[in-house]
Amino acid sequence: MEMKQDHTVKMDGRKSVELTGVLQVERFDSTEFLIETVMGKLKVRGTGLKMKHFDTVNKKAAIDGRISAFMYVDSGSGKSFFKRST
Repeated sequence: MEMKQDHTVKMDGRKSVELTGVLQVERFDSTEFLIETVMGKLKVRGTGLKMKHFDTVNKKAAIDGRISAFMYVDSGSGKSFFKRST
């Protein structure tokens, strides 16, 4: 029997994003976060990005800043599906 693992992405305008199902933050700076979630790696891009909250026990994170994009990436190639298909 497979256990269901919750993962949500809640975006408030383009100024903040709240995540659940976060396993770890692999790397980050003010323009990009790479986050490992229970559903795969998630890349968040923008300007002035900063970690508002990171709770490893409850697997939650929150990021503030001007968010321009977020996408799930294939961990093997580091490229998104759309990049690989072109």
